[in-house]
Amino acid sequence: MREPTALEAQWLEEGFAIWPARGHFVPSFAQIYYKPTIAAAGPGLIFRLEVAPAHCNGFDIAHGGFISTMADVWLANNVGHQLPKETRFVTSSLSVDFLRPVKAGQWIESEIDRIKLGGLLCHASGAILCDGKAIAAMRATFAVIG
Repeated sequence: MREPTALEAQWLEEGFAIWPARGHFVPSFAQIYYKPTIAAAGPGLIFRLEVAPAHCNGFDIAHGGFISTMADVWLANNVGHQLPKETRFVTSSLSVDFLRPVKAGQWIESEIDRIKLGGLLCHASGAILCDGKAIAAMRATFAVIG
């Protein structure tokens, strides 16, 4: 784990913490910060990260695959936050609408507006924000397994 940037240090002062990701995939390319919240969707998590040059495509904007990965991770962890700890689930569908570009040095944040839990399927939706404006709309369905 690397040292926080000046911006990330500010987030730590605001009550955010470094997200303790399971596995090695996400930590290999992003340091995510999170904070518990109560939103319209219920108790959840706000996620933030600073977009780095490594997250950008040839046009120097955040790569759609990177934004989609963050959408999947952020929606899934908000669903998991409301399920019993032993519940296992996987993404069965993910939809991301890209609304505006984001450049390296800017930061993005999750905003979850709906979570619906079911016995076999769970749904979540929201937006990814930059400077208070939606840069992507996101929706996912998760299948409960096991």
